[in-house]
Amino acid sequence: VNLNTASKHLLMYVSGLGPQLAKNIVDFRTENGEFSSRAQLKKVPRLGEKAFEQCAGFLRIADATNPLDNSAVHPESYHVVESMAKDLNCTVAELLKDEELQSKIEIKRYITETVGLPTLKDIVAELAKPGRDPRQGIRVFEFAEGIFSMEDLVPGMVVPGIVTNITNFGAFVDIGVKQDGLVHISQMADRFVSNPADVVKLHQHVTVKVLEVDIPRKRIQLSMKGI
Repeated sequence: VNLNTASKHLLMYVSGLGPQLAKNIVDFRTENGEFSSRAQLKKVPRLGEKAFEQCAGFLRIADATNPLDNSAVHPESYHVVESMAKDLNCTVAELLKDEELQSKIEIKRYITETVGLPTLKDIVAELAKPGRDPRQGIRVFEFAEGIFSMEDLVPGMVVPGIVTNITNFGAFVDIGVKQDGLVHISQMADRFVSNPADVVKLHQHVTVKVLEVDIPRKRIQLSMKGI
């Protein structure tokens, strides 16, 4: 979820937040301008360490000074990635972009009393999926004809899309309009889903049904059920 563009409605579904903290984030952003780092979240009223720990990994900053702020890596693991980059004689930004460098990471050398092998494997996996990059050519398919804006959408309409972000509460899908739509975890399949990543992958082509279009709030609710 883009920390600088997400609405209160989207933020409230992020782990650790809820309606009040989502409102506080939007208010803070309005008063102080865009966030330049995840660490600034700690300045948001009533957003404590526990909430930060839960939400930080899901909130991204596209033009952050620290490229890890636009990755799936949690802030508490930044020091590990920085050590990996230093040992490979590269920058963190280079490590995020280069699969060859990532393959050279000797993962076991970073095991400590507080960072175990499973955590390190997760960190390396997150390195391979940094922020959404529009230059990666993910739109190698056609969106629905005649769909250019939210005004063109009608509930019940079935359209193709591309998964642009996966969170703990669902997946965001680009359907060819300016605003990505949300497939809530409860709408991802005709069965119980505990983890959205079990159903979809980043940049996957999917077919979705439009459930609700809220133009004033820039919200699009989608479903993958029964399709």
